[in-house]
Amino acid sequence: MINFSLKAPDGTVIESYHKDRKEFIRIAGMEYEVYNPVDELDSDPEIRQMIEASEMDINQGKIYSTNDLIEAVKRGEL
Repeated sequence: MINFSLKAPDGTVIESYHKDRKEFIRIAGMEYEVYNPVDELDSDPEIRQMIEASEMDINQGKIYSTNDLIEAVKRGEL
């Protein structure tokens, strides 16, 4: 996350920053920790392996359109 500071038209200031290796935003003086579920997914070895396998399929052109998948389901293939 990039640190930033924004001022809304109503004067509310929104800032992002890092503290104790975590990401936070502050809106009108209230601090909120940014929760990123992707970090948890990336740290799960089984999910990471599935993501890598999917990326390899995409790179090899093994992709299907939504219509292809719907037709496969209708034919009972999936």
